[in-house]
Amino acid sequence: MFSKLKSRFKGNRFNKKNNDQSLNPVVSEEDIQKQQQAIANQERQRVEQEYRKQHPDQMKEEQKLSFDHKTNKLKKRLNIAIITVFGLIVLVFLILFFV
Repeated sequence: MFSKLKSRFKGNRFNKKNNDQSLNPVVSEEDIQKQQQAIANQERQRVEQEYRKQHPDQMKEEQKLSFDHKTNKLKKRLNIAIITVFGLIVLVFLILFFV
């Protein structure tokens, strides 16, 4: 402690820079935000795991609903693709027939 005070009063540039860096407890705002986001993510994950443990039947039901929704969406896209291909085939035959 006394060595830090002595170096401050001596005015040595090298020691002054090192002391300023070691004594400066300033943390940037970005670092604080990153730490807060990390803490929030950990808390969110902990709560989600706790919820899964408490409500396993509801989680299975939500997964099933999600699967059904995705399946229905894929069915609609496939039907549109099939109809489009069939329409293009008919169009090509009509063009070839009349040319």
